[in-house]
Amino acid sequence: MTEREKDPYYLEVPCTSTTGGLQATWGLGNRLFVFPGKKGTLCTGSDKTRGVPVINEVRWETDMHGPVTRKLVNETHNIFVALQARASETSGTALKPLLVKASKQYRSVLKACSLDVYSMTEGCDDDDEKKAVLEEQMKIFNMTELIWSLCEILWIDVAPGGLVISQLLEWLRWHFTEGEQLFAEITREEFPDQHVTYWDCIYRLLLQGQVDKVRILLSQHPSFRIDAFQSMDEVLRKMPLFSQLQRGNSVAEFDMKWRHWKDDCERRLESGEFAAAPNLDTIARILCGEDRVFSDLKDLCETWYHMLVSKMLYQKPTVKSVDLHYYVQTCMDEFRSDGRKGEMDSILLSAMEFDILQVIKDCSAVLSGWWFVAHLTDILHHCGQLESHRMEFGTNLREYLLLEYATSLMSHQSLWQVGVEYLDRCADIGRQYLEHFMENMPIETERKAYKLLNVCEKRNMSEQVKSICKVMGMRCMKNKRLGAALSWFLRSKDVAFATVIAEKFLSEYNEHGVFSNLDLIDNLGSSMLISSRLTFLAKYREYHKLYQEREMFAAGSLLLSLLTSRLAPREFWITLLKDAITLLEARECIYGSKETFELMHSLEELTKDRKFLSPDKDSDDISDLRETIDLLNLSLTRNLARSIVIEGVVKPS
Repeated sequence: MTEREKDPYYLEVPCTSTTGGLQATWGLGNRLFVFPGKKGTLCTGSDKTRGVPVINEVRWETDMHGPVTRKLVNETHNIFVALQARASETSGTALKPLLVKASKQYRSVLKACSLDVYSMTEGCDDDDEKKAVLEEQMKIFNMTELIWSLCEILWIDVAPGGLVISQLLEWLRWHFTEGEQLFAEITREEFPDQHVTYWDCIYRLLLQGQVDKVRILLSQHPSFRIDAFQSMDEVLRKMPLFSQLQRGNSVAEFDMKWRHWKDDCERRLESGEFAAAPNLDTIARILCGEDRVFSDLKDLCETWYHMLVSKMLYQKPTVKSVDLHYYVQTCMDEFRSDGRKGEMDSILLSAMEFDILQVIKDCSAVLSGWWFVAHLTDILHHCGQLESHRMEFGTNLREYLLLEYATSLMSHQSLWQVGVEYLDRCADIGRQYLEHFMENMPIETERKAYKLLNVCEKRNMSEQVKSICKVMGMRCMKNKRLGAALSWFLRSKDVAFATVIAEKFLSEYNEHGVFSNLDLIDNLGSSMLISSRLTFLAKYREYHKLYQEREMFAAGSLLLSLLTSRLAPREFWITLLKDAITLLEARECIYGSKETFELMHSLEELTKDRKFLSPDKDSDDISDLRETIDLLNLSLTRNLARSIVIEGVVKPS
């Protein structure tokens, strides 16, 4: 097996063709690169004539990469991070309001995105294909918000005693708005009762428990003063309200009042008070909860779950959430005569059966991307709804889904920064995932490199910091940007490459006689200590500054120390000795006899080195070196004589 085939991210895909094959390798996140195998080449378009291999990039789960969905990702990311911070500091009953608030914020962002898509749909009437895509996206948003809001009612914002009818009515009003739209339209008419949908609007509102609006419409009917209308208005006015439960009344008291009210309604219906007005008779039958009338009005309910809530409102208003599934089948039969359930039906039914895992599983398959299941599962985790559910992935369900969601973001050019925040919240293996992504993230610009470094440094990921700095440093070296390359290697404390760059600076000086990137060299500070070559470079530059400032004694002392300490590389000794000539010939005696002997010793050691005057060198170079040596010997001899005379004349203090 080859080294490449040992790579766990390497995948070979055999081709059915006998003349060639395909291979593939994993990219970052949800990306796969497919390319021709060894047996043949695959070409497309004009490449066929040239036989140039083609690399094809395959991506999946990129639903969150669109402009509207990016808004969803970014805004809900802030909600997610804030929730994690608050949840870590809060526990018990104080946590519930935070979770409910976060859930509602998630839904509000979903709704805003849905409205954005709707606006975009209206603006592309000329592009049927684009409009179809947007309509499908809007459908997914609406479906997601519908499922989330039901899950919120059942598992997050759980009502006292499990009584859910009031919340379910709000759920209907939020998602089935045609009744309210018709109400607004009809009430603007001069003669509301003559509107073609007048009674349909009343039925729709009544099926959603909007009794006050029904009374308003009935009051605008010309026959409102007759006995039948007055009787109906009285029945509607006396209907027990669910807000009574919220004011401290017990369920038993409410149930008793509701039964008395229903008995009165049935009595009036049976006595024929509404017989003269068929529409009022239909209203009375709805209030009495007759099964037949719901079947007759199923088109106004639109869906089985709307019918379910409407039935529960007038048949069993104190129904508990755990009992809802017992009443589902008859409603589903009204809309699914063949008994088959759609995807949405299955998810909502699983929710009403409190099968959390099935809801998550179905939503993962039906809804695009991992956004919904990751965020919903996170809230359910904080609610304590998942404590008994463990997956077979070596980690909990919440972390598994967050990892999948984060992975789907990491291949995007900007959303990867959001994915990092989600990986941070995966306690078991999130850091391993993040380390892998940081090591393999493509670095297109220096700006992105700094962003990656910021991520790694905040999390003490030293190996990844070194890897990023090495990539950027090597890139700068290739582009002959030595100063930038040195900055990257210093940041990662890479001794080997910092030494290489220092040697390049020294070679550049030997060749041109000047240093480039003086600002960087002058401000190395303690960073110069990571490499002896870098230390020498900084000190040699310091010598030049002292010389330029006419600090001759300090410059001479530093130059001598660079030689005697053997800090200078051997091939640079001759350069230092050349620099010493100007000090030896200075008007003042910079070097005493002792220092002069040390310089002589260095020159002698250098000339004895076989490599220094190697016959392999160019004859002109050897000639120049010999001239330099002769000049050095002369300067050293003269300075020695001068220093001995001065030292013999000067009396000790």
